[in-house]
Amino acid sequence: MLPFTEIVDLGHELYDGMPCHAATITAFYTVDSFESTRRASNGRRCLHNRMMLLSEHTGTHFDAPSHFDPDGCSVEKVPLSTLVLPGHLLDLTGKRPHEPIGPDDLALAEKGSGREVGPGSIVIVRTGQDVQWGIGDFFTERPYVTAPAAQWLVDRGITLFGTDLVAIDDPDEWWEPTHLAFLGAGVPMVQQLNNLGRLVGKRFTFIVCPLPMRDGTASPVRPIALVEP
Repeated sequence: MLPFTEIVDLGHELYDGMPCHAATITAFYTVDSFESTRRASNGRRCLHNRMMLLSEHTGTHFDAPSHFDPDGCSVEKVPLSTLVLPGHLLDLTGKRPHEPIGPDDLALAEKGSGREVGPGSIVIVRTGQDVQWGIGDFFTERPYVTAPAAQWLVDRGITLFGTDLVAIDDPDEWWEPTHLAFLGAGVPMVQQLNNLGRLVGKRFTFIVCPLPMRDGTASPVRPIALVEP
């Protein structure tokens, strides 16, 4: 008997032209088509493949410490033992766009979860933005996590941080102090998670496997949750 009852897909689909950060492109274009290969081979071969052009930070993605820390660990050096962890969901869905999520908010959500935030886990902040992903100006019309809130989690020794937010910092703080608080402390992040509503009130194991890109600052991922009985 398997030790879980459900597998929840926590990633957004990747697609041609999908939104990403400014000055980046997400493109999937055909290299070989069924038609061209069939014609070139007189019908002896028929295949299709595409080229990908995208940022390391496209869609649901994993941020390595090297994204903000010149001496931080890059993607391919992140230990696998830190990528399969018990999940701890904190419900911040009451927060509206442009409202901060501070330490007091996290402490209240921690109390509501019935468990203490601590080492050896991924803490996931759920805001409900996953259902608004790609709608309107979702890059800026969102809540945000403050740097003191990030430090509150770092001080509790969490291993990973996750959220459904497309970006975690205050849109007006272009220097991104929240990113620095996590990544500067060696705590990687998984952003733009999806389907978090399916994890409310449940215990689960979180699994995320970034591509082992040499010197990578990030990687698109398809994380999953294994829901416990």
